Amino acid sequence: MEMGRLPVRFVDEVMYVGKAVKGKGWFRAEPAVWGGLTVDNNSYRVLPRTLESSPVVQSTLLTGSKDVRVVGTETVDGARTTHYKGTVTLDGLKAARDAAPDAATRERRIEGLDQLMGLGVSDTLIMDLWVDGDDRAKQFRWKAGTGGEALDLTVTFLDVDGPVTVEAPPAEDTADVMDGEQEGLLG
Repeated sequence: MEMGRLPVRFVDEVMYVGKAVKGKGWFRAEPAVWGGLTVDNNSYRVLPRTLESSPVVQSTLLTGSKDVRVVGTETVDGARTTHYKGTVTLDGLKAARDAAPDAATRERRIEGLDQLMGLGVSDTLIMDLWVDGDDRAKQFRWKAGTGGEALDLTVTFLDVDGPVTVEAPPAEDTADVMDGEQEGLLG
């Protein structure tokens, strides 16, 4: 199923996701709703951890791959990039986590492993990563089975460290993820 683009905004530590819910154009969630790890997530899987994590986490998942290869060079959003591809298994991520050279790297790898488990990735994740000339992740793509449904997620980073103004959607067009019944929130 093609989902298209999903706008996400963070304003004052509150996440807003643009998706028609309960007659509103957006839903909002305070940080306490999704918790620190998947086990703490109180959003009933409405809010995947991938929406609230640092791109550093996603772009380091390939450290758990044993078959990373360079696909070639490509232009992504006007930037010349090197395209890498590899497969990652939960066991591979666990091994990469255990072999982390320092605490910060280990923490990023724990978050990556937690994200995949939270998304229900059953075993193998196919990951593509495009890295620009400044060695920054420009785009990544995840493809995997998630116990009955296919995951196909592409994220492109349009700008880094640039000035931005992000505004919360109008209150009258926003539903709180914890108001009312969670069942059917997105349906």
